[in-house]
Amino acid sequence: MIQIRSIVLTTALLGHASAQGCHPAYVTGVSYSAGDMVSATTTVESTSIESCTPGTELCPSSGFRTTTTTTSETHNYECKSEPSSQFCSQSVFAPNGIFSGQAWIKESAECTGNASVTPATVPVPAAWGDGGCPNAFVSGADYAAAEIVSVQRTGFKMVYQCANEPTNLFCGMAGYEPTDGLYADQAWTALGSCSGTIAPTSSPNFVSLDDVGGCPGEYDSGVEYMEGDKISNNRVVYQCKSFPLSQRCSQIGYEPGNSIGSGAQAVEFWREAWSVVGSCSGSIAPTSSPVFVSLTDVVGCPDEWSQQTYEEGDRVSSMKLVFECKADPLSSYCGQAGYEPNTDAAAPDAWKVAWTVVGH
Repeated sequence: MIQIRSIVLTTALLGHASAQGCHPAYVTGVSYSAGDMVSATTTVESTSIESCTPGTELCPSSGFRTTTTTTSETHNYECKSEPSSQFCSQSVFAPNGIFSGQAWIKESAECTGNASVTPATVPVPAAWGDGGCPNAFVSGADYAAAEIVSVQRTGFKMVYQCANEPTNLFCGMAGYEPTDGLYADQAWTALGSCSGTIAPTSSPNFVSLDDVGGCPGEYDSGVEYMEGDKISNNRVVYQCKSFPLSQRCSQIGYEPGNSIGSGAQAVEFWREAWSVVGSCSGSIAPTSSPVFVSLTDVVGCPDEWSQQTYEEGDRVSSMKLVFECKADPLSSYCGQAGYEPNTDAAAPDAWKVAWTVVGH
């Protein structure tokens, strides 16, 4: 009898054999760290081919009968060390998945029953060189080039540094989180572990802020704010951040200067949408709409935008205005639908992520 055995969904890296019981099953959405142990079940198909007498039950004219049997196997998996461990919590890298080998080490022996779990000892990376832990990472926040944050891991905190310009624009975006973002290594660099806190700076000294003159209007919850809009609150001037963070400028909970909670539990979500730009006194008259006649006359209009591949520096025209594709990596958006240059005030301003107005 010839037997062919195929294993489905088992492309993980095999580790050492183990006779211990099964660790708790992997659960999608749970946060896992280096050294964490889980179990996962894979489907195993065994196909056997045996000779038979043609004409008898279930025997084809070839004289060979094929039988397929499906069974299940359960194995333990260990989350890899940094930096691979940041993928362990993502479903696409789940144990028994096709990319599991990038995040998990699979034990070669099957497990049965329940393992006697003892707390795993996770090696603590070398400490970074500047003392305590910086502020915790906040998803969606706007991070400056080289800004540092801390992330809680199992048994320790890790310090990460945001990339240089213009890649720092991705540091707060979904998918680039230093916690478990799929593209985290493109935006963040691990510096080492930390403990304690960095001595807090004093409260903001608004006297040292640039004096921007008269105060713009105060924040109004009924107004739809756009990128670049300015408001004032207690003689401090705030500016709405660029798209897509500008979408939060009008949302409840993101009012400039507003804190939710108190004491150590206070959270300032407004920092994700607004930037402090200076101090003010008195009031100013509302500014008029942008005056495009002050733009440079580039002489002759380039082709209008179309959905194609654009590179840094490429130019297109729309409504007699000339737009230039920004530098990499933002240039990757220039040819995508939804990012086409558009000066209609009622249209989404996503194009500002990819294009710059350079003239008319």
